[in-house]
Amino acid sequence: MPRNRRNIGECPRCGKASYACSYNHFQSEDLRIDSWEHKCPDCGLRETKAFRSDEDDLAEGLDPEVCPLCGRTP
Repeated sequence: MPRNRRNIGECPRCGKASYACSYNHFQSEDLRIDSWEHKCPDCGLRETKAFRSDEDDLAEGLDPEVCPLCGRTP
């Protein structure tokens, strides 16, 4: 699946309006990985969070298709 990227507004560090939220999804027979990234191409600020089906994050009731950083969906 190609990267799903959206501009989400101003960067909290530098204030430029190019702050982006990206979603990536990978799935095989027995593994699913959903990853989220917030990144500013101007100052380099980067935050990431990934969910793997073989880890406990999903057992805690977190929805891997909702960005834990801003709440958007793919």
